[in-house]
Amino acid sequence: MTQSEILISIGGLVGHLSLDGAQPLFLDQLRARYGVFMMSVSPRVRRDFSLRLVFESAAPPGSSAQVPSRPLEVSASGTSIAIDRWDLRVRLRDAGNGRRLDYRGRGRCAMNPFTVDCILRVLWATLLPRVGGMLVHGCGLRHGEIGVVFPGPSGAGKTTLARKASQPDAVLSDELCVVRRADDCWRVHGTPFWGDFARGGTSMRSWPLRTVAFLAQATRDAVTMTPLVSSEGTLRLLACFTAFVTDRASVKRNLALTLDLCAEIRLVEASLTKRVPARDIFRRLGPHLGPELTREVPPASIREMISEFRSLLRQRQSYTFRPKRGPIGRLVRKGDALLVDVTGLRDVQPGDILLYWRPGAMPDSDTLLCRRQGNDAQHRPFGDQEAELLGKVVLVSRVGKQRPMPGRIDDLASVFGALVADPVLRTAER
Repeated sequence: MTQSEILISIGGLVGHLSLDGAQPLFLDQLRARYGVFMMSVSPRVRRDFSLRLVFESAAPPGSSAQVPSRPLEVSASGTSIAIDRWDLRVRLRDAGNGRRLDYRGRGRCAMNPFTVDCILRVLWATLLPRVGGMLVHGCGLRHGEIGVVFPGPSGAGKTTLARKASQPDAVLSDELCVVRRADDCWRVHGTPFWGDFARGGTSMRSWPLRTVAFLAQATRDAVTMTPLVSSEGTLRLLACFTAFVTDRASVKRNLALTLDLCAEIRLVEASLTKRVPARDIFRRLGPHLGPELTREVPPASIREMISEFRSLLRQRQSYTFRPKRGPIGRLVRKGDALLVDVTGLRDVQPGDILLYWRPGAMPDSDTLLCRRQGNDAQHRPFGDQEAELLGKVVLVSRVGKQRPMPGRIDDLASVFGALVADPVLRTAER
């Protein structure tokens, strides 16, 4: 048996889990599902909730008779949350001062990934409205530089629509998306809470929400986009608002969020069949998406930007970026582009220049840090869980000239300082 910790950020809401008694294989399953939404477990990161889970052996197959007798029950007040089901029992209480979330608690549950997923869905659905967000039962897609949410009940065609996406990273989720106000606009975030398509967002990156298109079944192979008034959209969105609690305060909060969103975002009914291709759907949806679909939109935070950078590194194995700010030194100057590679991380040698993601207290205080590998091959310049190794810096490009990064050179910490990276160039396109 082991004790482990994971730190997850979904829709900007950060949760910390201490997992007591989890088997290594089970931990691997959790990391495989939530990995793109996980960060290093740094004590600096501000957490919206912390939960200690003690795992018990999963119930044997023949014990399913107790499921109907103990279905999921969730209750919440202004300061506490209780979650009960035949395979779990969780209690949390808000330890904050009323100005921010700081829920802490503990629970017991079966060592089953579906049980953990149930707990996380309940917590995100319950806590998001308290920070201006919601968990919407719908398919979320990125189109160009904007996001579109297609809400609908089970069987409306959300998973079918997700499968039509031309690019894997265009699918934010086929089941549950986070919609949250950020500054002066609404944004849609991917989640690991997916359905039959078994694929959600590829990073923490969010996109400006332009349109909510409610799915409806058509009688023939044609696409019809019918504009909706805010009152009609509010009623439909409430039916797709994922909520597990019905106390007066929660209902009032959820209704206010829905009214605000439907008053500010374009609303349509998307009537289509399963055979209609995605290009036809977005061609008809085009007039309802607004202008500048391809204008580059910056991430909402540095944390989102670095998470997207990590995703690109994992997909392409190497990536070129340009430091956005930092001290200028002998090896790196303003305008230099750095090539980062992940293929050689299993063979780190003394003198290698390594790039780390170090989370900060807030999403805009995360940093990318470069450090030289010491003589000890196991040496790490940070605490074991305080920073995540992203890759090696293997090349610096300056004014069209490329300079390989040799091993056993001076510590680049004095050269780079704390870098905030802006991915600007894919190596495959050089």
